[in-house]
Amino acid sequence: MLKVAFWLTVIGFSVWTGAQVFHAHYINWKIEDVFHGVVKNMRDASGVEIREQLPKLYKINYLAPSDLPEEFRDNLLIRREGELLEISSVYSVVIWPFGPVQQLDESGEYDPDQLEGMDIVRDKSRIDIKFEPYAFSE
Repeated sequence: MLKVAFWLTVIGFSVWTGAQVFHAHYINWKIEDVFHGVVKNMRDASGVEIREQLPKLYKINYLAPSDLPEEFRDNLLIRREGELLEISSVYSVVIWPFGPVQQLDESGEYDPDQLEGMDIVRDKSRIDIKFEPYAFSE
């Protein structure tokens, strides 16, 4: 019985972590769909007009504001050169299978060499995924 419980725990943990990784990729795919729709349907719009429409387009594609990290908005680039329209961003997602590190300093950061106990496991199991959604008109 103990073996069954062990393997169910391992499988459950793997499925749960896989679902979190899949969710991060799924959000990125939706962002890329929005970007491709913008360059296809708004090729004559200015960068300001596109920025004004993006929140509506995110909502239409079931992207909540909480799905998009602040880093995504800060790195959003809309560039136009003649007929070419390019839209891109860069952001990262951190997945904490065992929860985030608890030993943070005043600025919200931590030094991996100073960690103790379960925080060492949390840091080692951390999954960082960098995304670069991109689309351009042809």
